[in-house]
Amino acid sequence: MFDVITIGSATKDVFLFTKDSNLKPGINKHFLEIPLDKKIEVERTLEFTGGSATNAAATFSRFGKKVAAIAKIGNDSNGNFVINDLQKLGISSDYIVRGDGETPFSNVIVSENGHMILLVYRGIEKTLKVDELNLDLKTKWLYIGPLGGESYKILPDLIKYAKENGIRVVLNPGSNELNLKIKKMEPILKDIDIISMNDEEARRFVGYGNDVKNLIRLGKSTKGTAIITRGERGSIVLNEKHIYDSEAFKVKQINFVGAGDAFLSGFVNALIDEKDISDAITLGSYNASSVVKHYGAKDGIVNEYPKQKPRIRRTEYEKK
Repeated sequence: MFDVITIGSATKDVFLFTKDSNLKPGINKHFLEIPLDKKIEVERTLEFTGGSATNAAATFSRFGKKVAAIAKIGNDSNGNFVINDLQKLGISSDYIVRGDGETPFSNVIVSENGHMILLVYRGIEKTLKVDELNLDLKTKWLYIGPLGGESYKILPDLIKYAKENGIRVVLNPGSNELNLKIKKMEPILKDIDIISMNDEEARRFVGYGNDVKNLIRLGKSTKGTAIITRGERGSIVLNEKHIYDSEAFKVKQINFVGAGDAFLSGFVNALIDEKDISDAITLGSYNASSVVKHYGAKDGIVNEYPKQKPRIRRTEYEKK
């Protein structure tokens, strides 16, 4: 019996550090400007595993949980890289699906002043089908990250299996689910214990311009807890009785890859440890704040609870 099984993506991430790029301001956003038609010198490289399934699983493993990851990867060298890293991290690869195709990967371009661009190749992960899974998941929790391409179609089968077997479900929806909008997703959401997304995703999925309104709407559609993360502005969390508004830990950020996975997996780990919501928010925030201080999605993952808490404001709320 596993404490948690995570499902989502498993990737190889290569960070490329170059001085031949500049931050260029745009009308609404900034852009990383790279000269065309010339060779770009790479000063150094770093290689890591990434992807929602392996990132979350790494947190649970660091805290001593028995954890397995589900993802689809190729029978290639990058796939071997992923498997080897899972073994080092103490994460079971028994449910990993391997096939003829390319393992997903990301190239992360890091400029001299630290700004980053991710070039993401989804590869074979987009083709995961329910008949490739061994739906005999002996676990207490099922943690579902974004499912790329056609893979999101397995979601109803996963939720049904979890419901029939008394498994608690965590959902961090990806682009496919977000594009469906909340109304179409409600038949699935009613069986979700914890749903989490960032503020931009919530505005896209729910439709309000106000974070609290989006949070309440998410909470009413699920049977448990709703979370909206807001980067440096912290997070807001709703459960049956309260809304929690938390500040973030103040750190110097050099990386944003894996921060969302770190927050949610830390939050869930605290609940598995039978901590309260305040402690769950604290561990999630602490884990995320540590990850953004390191390159890669896993090097900063913590293995203990922090001694201090961020400022958390709690207000009464009655879910109806």
